[in-house]
Amino acid sequence: MAVLTPGASIFVKAFRVSNLTEEGSVAPGATTVATKDGMKLSITPTLETGADIVAKNANDEITAMARAGDKIKYFGIALELAKPDPLLEQMCCGGVLLSAAQSALGEPGAPTTEAQTTEGELPAGTYGYRLSNYDAFGEGVATVEVTQVTTGATGATVIIAGVPKATATGQRLYGRAIGGPFLIATIPNFGTTIAVKKTVAAKAWKLGEAKILEIEAVTKAIPAGSFFKVAGKSVYKTLTYIGTASTTVTVELVNEAESTVLTAAEVLKACFFDQGGVKTPLGTAAPQGTDTSGLTAENIGYQAPPLGSVANTTGVSIEAWSYNYVEGAPSSNQPYRWWVLPRVRYMHIQPRDLTNANAATIMEGIGIGNSNWGSGPTGEWPSSVVGATQPWQWIRCGSEAVPNTSYTPNIATA
Repeated sequence: MAVLTPGASIFVKAFRVSNLTEEGSVAPGATTVATKDGMKLSITPTLETGADIVAKNANDEITAMARAGDKIKYFGIALELAKPDPLLEQMCCGGVLLSAAQSALGEPGAPTTEAQTTEGELPAGTYGYRLSNYDAFGEGVATVEVTQVTTGATGATVIIAGVPKATATGQRLYGRAIGGPFLIATIPNFGTTIAVKKTVAAKAWKLGEAKILEIEAVTKAIPAGSFFKVAGKSVYKTLTYIGTASTTVTVELVNEAESTVLTAAEVLKACFFDQGGVKTPLGTAAPQGTDTSGLTAENIGYQAPPLGSVANTTGVSIEAWSYNYVEGAPSSNQPYRWWVLPRVRYMHIQPRDLTNANAATIMEGIGIGNSNWGSGPTGEWPSSVVGATQPWQWIRCGSEAVPNTSYTPNIATA
């Protein structure tokens, strides 16, 4: 076994912040931000002072004494940015991300819904859904809530579809409790020219069966695990990734339909098949964006949370990649240290001076343990070897683990 050369942790290559669910896992569909604008990440223990016991006799002489050790209650975490970032501030500290909704992504049309009485876990009831457009720079305002009634004692499903803006990466779906729309899925933007050209005869496709379809035209890449609908009531799930150069895709029939027929040049319509597997709430509410029509940028500002509120109770995870320096340069073997703070809650922005200097952006909260962070937003943390369960931990790693600067949605999983 090779021994890694010890070194010093100097400089930071990148930071990454991810929204969490109430349970502490990385929120499906929520945005993960990797940035190089971080200046400093501070980790400070907050201690409960141990008992200091002294007993004296009548002559003021010490006859017994003991000192208990101090206990760590939590860690104070402070993330300092080189410049204000409205999305990062909203992710960490709550509040409202101000966006030019109408001039950029816009509010989409209301989603269409359809209930079925099989293949799901939803009990009979009324469910509500909202959709918003998102892209690499942010998210537009969500639609008004559309409700759908399901019948039957158990086993119902709801199919939800929308029409995204052409420039959007996709749409985020919020539901299912009435009046409490929380993020449950993302629906990719398929574009308008996705089509299959292989005919599958009616009744030839059984529920849960996987088949390979030939692809005629793809204008946008589609991740595995996406749902789409074709003629009739048939819903399918992609089991393989579809790129713009793809000629085939493996899909699975996920609902029972009266007739399952795919004809030549059949256009696929993106949707989500809500079987009830993603539990509500997941901790990320539908965006309360403010329409500032006429401005050009998607994210144009940030508004602080209201007084008297506790912002961002679900928290975020924060990761950092520092260099491992040996003899004045990054080491040749695993040159980075990957730091993970799996849950930081109750963050707020520290005092900010507007003067003849750079306005400071320091966000402070408390770091605690998190047994549900797992392998992180990209599935790359070696949780089977080192569980990121404590308030902070680090391991050595290579360059392949260091993220590029990006705004990446985490694809929802049921």
